[in-house]
Amino acid sequence: MSQSTSHQILKAPHPSDFSAEARKTQPAFGRSLMEYPDALSRCLSSVEAGLATEVLPLEHSLGRVLRQDQISDVHVPPWNRSMMDGYAVKSNEVRGASANHPVVLSQIDEVPAGRISSKTIGPGQTVRIMTGACVPEGADAVIRLENTQRTGDRVEFFESVGENPYVVPKGQDLSPGNVAAGAGNVISPAMIGVLAACGICRIPVTLKPRVAIISTGSELVQPGIPIAPGQIYDINSHALYALSLAAGAAPLNAGIVQDKAADLLQMLNKHFDKDVILLSGGVSVGDYDIVHETLVRAGVEEIFWRVKIQPGKPLFFGKRGKTFLFGLPGNPVSSFVNFHLFVRPVIDKLLGKNSYGNEIIEARVTDNRILKPGRRKFLRGRLQWTQTRLEVEVLAEQRSSVFSPMQHTDVLIEVPGEVNLLRSGEVVRVHLLHAA
Repeated sequence: MSQSTSHQILKAPHPSDFSAEARKTQPAFGRSLMEYPDALSRCLSSVEAGLATEVLPLEHSLGRVLRQDQISDVHVPPWNRSMMDGYAVKSNEVRGASANHPVVLSQIDEVPAGRISSKTIGPGQTVRIMTGACVPEGADAVIRLENTQRTGDRVEFFESVGENPYVVPKGQDLSPGNVAAGAGNVISPAMIGVLAACGICRIPVTLKPRVAIISTGSELVQPGIPIAPGQIYDINSHALYALSLAAGAAPLNAGIVQDKAADLLQMLNKHFDKDVILLSGGVSVGDYDIVHETLVRAGVEEIFWRVKIQPGKPLFFGKRGKTFLFGLPGNPVSSFVNFHLFVRPVIDKLLGKNSYGNEIIEARVTDNRILKPGRRKFLRGRLQWTQTRLEVEVLAEQRSSVFSPMQHTDVLIEVPGEVNLLRSGEVVRVHLLHAA
């Protein structure tokens, strides 16, 4: 769909458009259950890698995604650098030195950190040097201060150069032309240190994807407001906000929309300028589940609807202009799982990361678990490290109607649909639910 339609204000459909009879006449495209790998592939193939770039000061770049390789223009360190307080020497001149047979050299200069000696060390000479200072010309080692004794300009050495000459060679860390930090990586404190060592202070990063979060449901109430009979506090908008923020996006909690197509269209039209819209609730096929039909009539191109997974089957994914739209289940557990499986990878690709979605590893199940075959399952679990291997515990509570165990969940255990029994010791795929 062309960009020119992305901000079009659309007329709300008449309520009769969503009657049971009208539903019967609608095409069935997208209503068969799609397998998880195919659905994820469609999500990612619909998204171009990387939004626009902005340049930030180094100190403001933590947690952002680096957009371009950063190349060192300098040697790190820029010169041979002393690791110790002591004396710079020619290593061959103190060979064999010991407490019983000290070697005596003449001190010709003193070099604190931040200054370079103008003198070159010759035969029989040494230079007093501080930690971090530039090793003078002619020296190739540093003897620690505690293994020397100075009287005037006369310095006695009680040890020879060992395996460590206490000199960091010029360019040991990085040389001009080396990649200091690679594009597509999240900028960490360590990376900031590396970039600072190279003198790089302006960092190109990907703009944060703008995510609008909308909850649908006439029964929903925001926390802090007293609830009446039949009402319930909205979990999804707050959980999705936190998940989006942790994923590196710039989320906006747009609020709650009642189960009315006109209200939903009005809310959608305010946010088609965003990169992603997350709708939760109303994407199933009940009489009040008006999200799917409203999205199609709003000009959203349906890419798929409903996935063969548990939990999280009633998932809608589509696009209008440059805005990607997810219709997530109203069930908070299903919505949470769908975010990790589908929304997070899309945000990662919009950010231009090197990999998309949570890391997947293998672990061994700790006990037997009987399952009902059918859809691919993503069970809540918790990793356990033993002395010999990595294990995963399947949490006892797996009902999608119970959300509180999510706070104790650090992995999703992926189980193929045909499996009816997990056996203790069996190796399974687990999706790590790291925050970032």
